[in-house]
Amino acid sequence: MKTNFSTLKPLITLVLCTLILSCGDNPLDVDVSDVKIDLKVNRFDQDLFQYPSNITPENVTELHTKYGLFFQDFTESVINIGAVKNPNLNYQLNAFATDSYIKEIKVDVDKAYADFSPYQKELENAFKHYKYYFPKKNTPEVITYISGFNYAITTDDSYLGIGLDMFLGSGYDAYAQLGLPQYKTAFMSEEGLVAGAMLGWVSTEFELKEKNADLLTEMVHQGKIIYLLDALMPHAPNTVKMSYNENQLNWCNNNEEQVWFYFIDNDLLYTQETTEIIKYMGEAPFIQGFPEGSPGRIGHWLGWQIVKAYMEKNSTISVEKLMLNDNAQQILNESKYKP
Repeated sequence: MKTNFSTLKPLITLVLCTLILSCGDNPLDVDVSDVKIDLKVNRFDQDLFQYPSNITPENVTELHTKYGLFFQDFTESVINIGAVKNPNLNYQLNAFATDSYIKEIKVDVDKAYADFSPYQKELENAFKHYKYYFPKKNTPEVITYISGFNYAITTDDSYLGIGLDMFLGSGYDAYAQLGLPQYKTAFMSEEGLVAGAMLGWVSTEFELKEKNADLLTEMVHQGKIIYLLDALMPHAPNTVKMSYNENQLNWCNNNEEQVWFYFIDNDLLYTQETTEIIKYMGEAPFIQGFPEGSPGRIGHWLGWQIVKAYMEKNSTISVEKLMLNDNAQQILNESKYKP
């Protein structure tokens, strides 16, 4: 398993932002009607709970045969009950599937996602755009599952896993019982599912290779991810892709110049201090020391502005070439970014 994204872990959340543009003006609003992909969706969240009695070793073999590497990752990492080769795995898997709390979650997931076809259609459209920009890359199998509130997204080269229990709505009672703050749960909903899934996929396909990167490198890298998600989902609302509400987006737009010069005046672009990087890149309800209304992850938003300016100044650069360019300083210089 390449990477797991959990809204319950203190990871720097990769977030997305885009600008509302009309179809005629947006160079990313491309025609993908002729792009052919074969997007398979398998409902592990249904298959795991199909057995009328206790899960047997034979049932484990059936699930492993059908789901392969995902099943291994699910048992070893997502719910952490052991390896597939464990002869007693069926007992642990059965305990998970028959747990009263998990069964309640299953009922709620079934209510929300009995018909997954609308999300499959959105995912298919996003992966058609992905194939358009990266024709040599494979389309993953999409697998839905229940994680017990552990992992929202799991990925590997061949699959994209979506933990449906992590997208049950910002007002879902269990999220409050778990102590999750509103800024984390705001887009843990059906509305945020496809954007969250695509974010998980592209974030592991295009990882930051540089270790001990400075803030500028982190910002530009996340800006590239944002720009790519905008290319894959050109019609999705800004709020969904950024996981910001309208007020937060407006704050960023209205304070862009002040934010940029704050970074310049305080010599922040080339800092490698972890605490400083987390302050501006990490998930938080606000930026400490910034005026009221400032949203967390401001570095992601600012990095997106830089990358967007770079692509506007260099219209011959393809999305693929952008994603392969790891030179953050070059991108900043050639963007001529000046809010």
